[in-house]
Amino acid sequence: MWCRFLPDPATAPPRVAFAIGRAVGTAVTRNRLRRRLRALVADAAATGVLAPGWLLVGARPAAPELTYEQLAGEVLLLLRTVDRAGGR
Repeated sequence: MWCRFLPDPATAPPRVAFAIGRAVGTAVTRNRLRRRLRALVADAAATGVLAPGWLLVGARPAAPELTYEQLAGEVLLLLRTVDRAGGR
């Protein structure tokens, strides 16, 4: 997992986009991963983990092999790293 973040206090709620390339898998696999990521990021935004701004979240080819709980841990770690790096 990777992400890019641009803080913008005027953007509330945070705007999120996903970059999931063909190397990740078939269209079905990429869409399933995108839905999971969307749900996890929405939960993080609702709990206040995600700072206002623009966020681009990307997935590497190994991401579909993770369970939902493992993916949730990765996303939470990623968002906390972004937050410490300059989100708030």
